Amino acid sequence: MLGLIWRDEAAPAAACADVRRWLELQVWPHRLRSGFADDDVRISGKTGTLPSLRNEIGVVEYPDGGRYAVGVFTRAVDARSRVPERDAFIGFAAAQAVDWLRR
Repeated sequence: MLGLIWRDEAAPAAACADVRRWLELQVWPHRLRSGFADDDVRISGKTGTLPSLRNEIGVVEYPDGGRYAVGVFTRAVDARSRVPERDAFIGFAAAQAVDWLRR
């Protein structure tokens, strides 16, 4: 679905542009962003959080034109609401996957 949105194939181009902008303005960008330290890498995404679930989907865009749709889904045995190490793991896992694809 993210690929279709980024290529303006999921809906009219203006609607796809709106969705891309909403994903770029995400209120909690820290999960995916934590894996990509360079300021010139654009991250657009959407979180999904329930008591024991922390999920993130998004698109990572590089200045060289490389674009990668990523999704990281986690499940915990506890329901703590503040778990920065799980949030950081999402960024780490996404960065590892994108790095492998870029090689």
